[in-house]
Amino acid sequence: MAYGGDIDERLAYLVKGFGDAGNRIVQMFGGKLTGSLPESLRMHSVMLSGRSGIGKSLLLTETARHFGCNIVKVHLGRVMASGGQHNGLQATLSRVAVDQPSLVWLADIELFCGLYGRVIEEFVERVKCMPLCVVAMTTRHPQRVHASLRLVCDDHICLLPPGKYERQQLCLWYTSGEATPEMIVEAANQSSGKTVAELFVSVASHVQPRHNLQYGSSAASASISVPSKAPVKSVCWQDIGGLDSVIAELKEAIVWPLLYRDDFARLGIRPPRGVLLYGPPGTGKTMLARAAATEVSANFISVAIPDLVKGEVGESEKALAAIFEGAARSPSIVFLDEIEAIFGSREQSGEVGKKLITQLFLEMDNIPEDASVVILAATNAPHLMDSSILRSGRLDKKIHIPRPDFASRLDILTRATQHLSIDSASELLPCLAEIEMSGAEIKSLVRCACYSAIQRGTTVLDKQDFDAALATASTADHLAVDK
Repeated sequence: MAYGGDIDERLAYLVKGFGDAGNRIVQMFGGKLTGSLPESLRMHSVMLSGRSGIGKSLLLTETARHFGCNIVKVHLGRVMASGGQHNGLQATLSRVAVDQPSLVWLADIELFCGLYGRVIEEFVERVKCMPLCVVAMTTRHPQRVHASLRLVCDDHICLLPPGKYERQQLCLWYTSGEATPEMIVEAANQSSGKTVAELFVSVASHVQPRHNLQYGSSAASASISVPSKAPVKSVCWQDIGGLDSVIAELKEAIVWPLLYRDDFARLGIRPPRGVLLYGPPGTGKTMLARAAATEVSANFISVAIPDLVKGEVGESEKALAAIFEGAARSPSIVFLDEIEAIFGSREQSGEVGKKLITQLFLEMDNIPEDASVVILAATNAPHLMDSSILRSGRLDKKIHIPRPDFASRLDILTRATQHLSIDSASELLPCLAEIEMSGAEIKSLVRCACYSAIQRGTTVLDKQDFDAALATASTADHLAVDK
């Protein structure tokens, strides 16, 4: 396809949907393949990073199709399977046409190391003298890419979840104008913080797109993979029993500031930047965090220790910074579970822990004022927390999550069994509620009782099923239903 300096309307939607990243990719292709930029300003190679489904393949292949590029996709696993080792890679790259526009796409570039990496480096240098060829490297793990390969690239673009405006533009591209404005807005609002593939799942539930999402050239083609399974059911306030007072506090601290930002600004009220949930294990802290995110259609970003602790120096801090960078793109709740495990007292933390605590403080203090980001942390041991993280402007709101009392236990039992058939439920449930259990223990008890009923060949639970569940519980020595 000839390029006259402008992109067609449909591709414009896609480019806007990827924001700055989309513009940079189109400029690289256009500047190199059409000669519209001076030699000194042309880019020849780019590295695209981001998690699965974020749109790396989509952006590359659609842009290549617009410029009429032949796509040569190189994956190290296929090269090794075909034999020849690095010589096979050299042979593959040597067959790239010099007389027609070409995109050389190096997938999972973090796998190219040693001799393979040097072959890639040499090829990228040669591409600078090939006026109709551009190179794109893609990876889900940029921290694993060899330093020499990162340096040889002219640009490195990290794709993050699209913001609200970008999601609307992507919906327009995906539906080819078949969706109503109301559908576009609804799909964009319901997909906050989601990847491009997850966004398209939401859109597909409203309208069947006209196009088949195939793109590429006669030599190579690709398609975006949209998961067919439905999203995991969200947790709502109605799913949580026995914590009405805690839910009311969370609504004031998290939900109201995100839903009524303009009202807070007019009144000059600064809502809490972060909230700490503390209490015994199994009392529902994680469920409360997820329910708060569902209430405001926010991106729920759960931060686990394995996501942060990296082997390379400085990579742990970069991983934490990337989390907050992505959160700022759309309304988000960053959930730090068992925060004391990695962000505890600096005096008792190792070298990595101290650096992460310092980085966390830096990220929390530098969240943009206009960003809808709330930090929600949970701990079973608040006394192990560093006092500086609890000051105003950080985790300045503390909410205690107690073990449930009788009324709360009965409420949890009622909600956990509302879909079940239970013989004499009105008598059995209050009896079970007399036993001191956490919310998690109650749900485990109900699950074990269901197993007992299945073993008996019935779907109607009765007292003997709960007795069997209590007998197998870890606290069976002192838990029993009165005879």
